[in-house]
Amino acid sequence: MSQDFNNFYKAEELSNNIVGITLGENLSGGNEALLFSSQLIELNKKNVTHVIVNLQNVKLINSSGIGMLVSGLTTLKKNNASMILVGLTDKINSILQMTHLDKVFTSYSNVDEALKNIG
Repeated sequence: MSQDFNNFYKAEELSNNIVGITLGENLSGGNEALLFSSQLIELNKKNVTHVIVNLQNVKLINSSGIGMLVSGLTTLKKNNASMILVGLTDKINSILQMTHLDKVFTSYSNVDEALKNIG
């Protein structure tokens, strides 16, 4: 399974019940937030237990983009699934620390490290 949504994100199955979503350059909410949310709902229906969100390509993020990630985490947690962030840029890491969301999200430097720690 691999899906590409107009350069906003790409979703692919990494292993059994684990899906990776690589986000594009712009994370500012709007239609992208709706696409992301509906994708997570579909993944929940398919019994995906872990979603690894790769942020390495993100160059622009605003409060709506952060809200999109928080909403996604909430959606997954309600269904006993987890969201793991990887590839945090210095800018995104700084925003998460300032908002204390670094204590809410689990993050790793890359997908391989996240996969090793899922269990």
